[in-house]
Amino acid sequence: MANDYLTSISYSQALKIILAEAQQQFIPQVENVELLNCVNRVLAECVTAQVNVPAFHNSAMDGYAIRYSDLPEKQGWLDLQEPQYAGVAGNVVLGENCAIPIMTGAAIPEGADTVVVKENSQVKDAQVHLREIGEKGGCIRNTGADIKSGSVIAEQALRLKSQDLGLISSVGCGELKVYSKVKVVLFTGGDEVIQPGNELQYGQIYDSVRPTLLGLLKTQNCEVIDICSLEDNPQQIKAKLDQYADENVVIICNGGVSAGDKDYTLQVMKEFGKISFHKVNVKPGFPFLFGKYGKAIFFGLPGNPVSSFSSFCQFVIPALRVLEGEAIHTTGFIRAKMAKSYSKHHYRREFVRARLSYDPTIGYEVIVTGNQSSGRLTSVAQANCFIVLNETPVDLQIGDEVNVQRMVDLLYPHLL
Repeated sequence: MANDYLTSISYSQALKIILAEAQQQFIPQVENVELLNCVNRVLAECVTAQVNVPAFHNSAMDGYAIRYSDLPEKQGWLDLQEPQYAGVAGNVVLGENCAIPIMTGAAIPEGADTVVVKENSQVKDAQVHLREIGEKGGCIRNTGADIKSGSVIAEQALRLKSQDLGLISSVGCGELKVYSKVKVVLFTGGDEVIQPGNELQYGQIYDSVRPTLLGLLKTQNCEVIDICSLEDNPQQIKAKLDQYADENVVIICNGGVSAGDKDYTLQVMKEFGKISFHKVNVKPGFPFLFGKYGKAIFFGLPGNPVSSFSSFCQFVIPALRVLEGEAIHTTGFIRAKMAKSYSKHHYRREFVRARLSYDPTIGYEVIVTGNQSSGRLTSVAQANCFIVLNETPVDLQIGDEVNVQRMVDLLYPHLL
């Protein structure tokens, strides 16, 4: 089927189209998952506390539970009672002019209103001398001081961090409702591409893109179906696309989307898919292709490894986050000084691979990681950020400030 589509569009326009399509295709499938297996999953409903945290008044320190009024001089001797341990039930009552040794987390005895830290004590026979007892109520964690029963402690659409799991566990939730993972089908291809471990023949290259994309997909917690390499064969490409053209599926094809005689992925998409746009005015990644094949969302990444990596970070990851139901919050840029000069002579948005560092006397500083050719994967391996340059040419000098996008912000935004 023939279809009209946009071509050579801007970065902003491309991202807007991708996110709109992802939002439209989002299917809120929900599953119950054990809490311990929920890290990096997206909550399908709010989590509300059913208990107070703490559930009872307890000691924040190892020390002595006292009645504040028994030491009007804020020091003195008190008689010792039996210790109060954490996890021990019972209605312990504090006697007049007495102190109860108490452990961290133990319930505050009836009649006590202050805990004095153990370091400010001296024990002799059956008495303890306390000094520097602090203010009334000191070292006591009151009921509900951290979490009130009935309060929302985790919002719907939150991608869960390990510390979120600890917080949710503290109110007794052992299972959570989360959105289902997105199924991602990954194709890499090209007759010249062979897998590591095989003997390399003249004219062949080892597949560097597939391990890169598989690693990136693992950071996003997707359910990945790895098809490995496809030949430059339109019938084979179409057959594989037909097999996975379902709802709640993202198909990612690497290569075959430029203007070469054997770019058959583009040909198949033109005939049997629905292209939204082809080519984006960015560097690297100009031949990027986006659309739908059947009911599946389709990403056609450029064949060069750097272009593929950059396109995945800038366009695929935001879509995957939407498709898993996550509420997206923009992290923004860091302003950093150039450590070396750099010139941009074109009218495309450029994502320059670079390394960001911080010096207390200089602030943030960034340096380009060598040759920026789209075939130089070393420029990515040595980088921890992109310098983001807008669509106008520019000559950057040492000390000029630029916008920097950290790779950790792109790959792990839920951890920030």
